[in-house]
Amino acid sequence: MTDMNVIDSATPILIAGGQFMQSVPDDMAECLSPADIAGRAAQAALSSLSVAGGVAGLETHIDLIASVRTFSDSSPAYSSPFGRSENFPMSVANRIGAKPKHLIYDVIGGQSPQKLVTECCSLLNAGAFEMALIVGGEALGNTKAAKAAEAVLDWAEAPEVSEGCVFEDRGFGDVTRMVSASEVNHGLFDPMLYYGFMETARRAQTGLGTDAYLQQMAELFAPFSNVAETNPFAMFRERFTPTEMARKSPRNRQLTTPYLKHFVAKDGVNQGAAVLLTTVGKAKDLGIPRAQWVFLHGAADTQEKLLLERQNLSQSAALTHAFETALTSADMTGDAIAHFDLYSCFPVVVFNACKALGIKEGDPRPLTQTGGLPFFGGPGNNYTLHGIASMIGTLQNNPDDFGLIHGNGGWMSKHSVGVYSNQSPNDGRWQVTDSSEVQKTLDEQPAHPQIASAEGRAKIESYIVIHGRGEPMGALIIGRLNATGERFYARAAMNSKRVLEELMQDGTIGKQVTVTNTPQGNVFELYDSKFE
Repeated sequence: MTDMNVIDSATPILIAGGQFMQSVPDDMAECLSPADIAGRAAQAALSSLSVAGGVAGLETHIDLIASVRTFSDSSPAYSSPFGRSENFPMSVANRIGAKPKHLIYDVIGGQSPQKLVTECCSLLNAGAFEMALIVGGEALGNTKAAKAAEAVLDWAEAPEVSEGCVFEDRGFGDVTRMVSASEVNHGLFDPMLYYGFMETARRAQTGLGTDAYLQQMAELFAPFSNVAETNPFAMFRERFTPTEMARKSPRNRQLTTPYLKHFVAKDGVNQGAAVLLTTVGKAKDLGIPRAQWVFLHGAADTQEKLLLERQNLSQSAALTHAFETALTSADMTGDAIAHFDLYSCFPVVVFNACKALGIKEGDPRPLTQTGGLPFFGGPGNNYTLHGIASMIGTLQNNPDDFGLIHGNGGWMSKHSVGVYSNQSPNDGRWQVTDSSEVQKTLDEQPAHPQIASAEGRAKIESYIVIHGRGEPMGALIIGRLNATGERFYARAAMNSKRVLEELMQDGTIGKQVTVTNTPQGNVFELYDSKFE
């Protein structure tokens, strides 16, 4: 560890993390808003320093607040009937008594928290700001309960911004690399549908049958529930064995192939997280103890192609490059990392991350700090900020160790990875991270050919059967035309129970179909089906 006296004063550090969770109250009038919850998390971060380091009043030094975009501001499907803050980071500032000079409201995606950490570190290192707060909060559980109870709540805010303060609302960001017109035309809006395609493709590539693959997913995710059970900020504190995870039941019904309910992120949560950053020089001036300092040693941000354009439907090249680049920039290997928080909205993401890190089955290192999105909870775009807040405490308590955070947005579309430690950089200086070259490499990779309007004979490359109340209701495939190899989406022409059940058999991948284009999109029929 480099002596603190020779660490460059401009080196950025994370000094505190805070979290907050509200169980849905019996009295709907007590339901906190997203800004309330985020404010509680920010106060928790500030209070933790007051207790651990004897440092108070830090809110007066915060000159940058960056907020993760709430789900209600990310999609019409999650819009709140109770109003919203017109300036979310300012609403948080008012709750903690901060007077920032710059406010950021970031784009959608679960990569946002880690990406904001990397960005804020660069801004602090450049001297643009002295102290930054990254914060987010969700009240999705309260919203759902209050709507069901027909409660009257007022969460609308229009906070005033002081003269000279800049509010930077980044909007949704570029979604054209996540969703195409063909996907919209075939009703592909729910992330579970995309992940179902990727997971099903991975199952076929492993050679496992549906039951064996379900058990593999259960073995991967059951240990996550063990962590959530003991986490006071987890929304769903219940331990599951692999057998329980893989067993269908009314509580664990089939959703979209191949997922049962226990395997997917649960967004009915009320959770907030916050992280406080500054520089070594500022920390010394304020008397923040060296034991509180956590350094970002390496980071990377990458973006993937559309799903049909990827060379392998079950993998994300952008994910692999993000892990490799972050580890290389930190001069580390996956074997040297002691603590992880891998994005866990669906098993296929964790399988991909483990492969990129070289983590083999049976590795004793926990893959989550929180308990993961199906068990800790999936607070919209903000989940990974909980992982970072938890990692700060882990590394403060284990100063010789390194930890790795992975944030994922879309359907393995956007990736942000960070490598952290209480140990300082070897040369005492922070290296600015730049992912532009690796992104250029990704962008130059050839896209798999696709076609929006498909006609003719084809084979199934992946499929999903959508369930309602545990029963099969409809199906979609990703197919490849025999004549050209072009990929396409198509719906089942016949949604009879027999056809849907046949689609769920182990031999579905590779089956021949006939695809026809209609004004409502492509439809397919099983070429060798008895039920044509």
